[in-house]
Amino acid sequence: MNEFEVLFEALKITEPTLQKEILTHGVLGQYPKGVFVVEQDKYIKWLAIVIHGSVRVWQEEEEREILLYYVNPLETCSLSLAATFKDYKSLVHARTENNTTLIKIPVRFVKQWSFEYQSWFRFTTQSFITSYEDLLMSYKSLAFKRIGERLYDYLIYSKELSENKIHISHKALANELGTTREVISRLLKQMEEEGRLKLHFKMIELINS
Repeated sequence: MNEFEVLFEALKITEPTLQKEILTHGVLGQYPKGVFVVEQDKYIKWLAIVIHGSVRVWQEEEEREILLYYVNPLETCSLSLAATFKDYKSLVHARTENNTTLIKIPVRFVKQWSFEYQSWFRFTTQSFITSYEDLLMSYKSLAFKRIGERLYDYLIYSKELSENKIHISHKALANELGTTREVISRLLKQMEEEGRLKLHFKMIELINS
């Protein structure tokens, strides 16, 4: 099963004419870690759908970052999707987190297909719903949890993907959580003294978690 067939099956795209449109106009690409898919304050030319890998979406203001969400396989960035409907500049950055396969759809088709094809309308609507839920969870975390709790939650989540050893710098952690490197370093040192983790160079090892 090729990447387009994976997309058709996952999104339940059964309309032959839409399948043909996507095959004709969609662009398949493979990208290494660190490639910008969308840049803040620039117009969007493509709607990128992740097939394999993941994309990090964040906002940047005065050299500070705030993580919004990750785009996982068979999802798209709904804030980018919204920009394609209104033809305005992107409010966010989006960058590949690892080796990532994307199918990119030219923006001129995104809105048009939503009116013409039920399966594409369902995909765009579900993308907005999923993103709203992700943003609500991010807001609740920012509003109601202290930075130490958010940091440890992030480490626990990352541990599940990396078997207790999390390869990340203090600066990168600060960017993920929208704070400063100094705050992260202080909190990590405190957690190490409490016996919750062990610090290494650009790596954190969780203990008994």
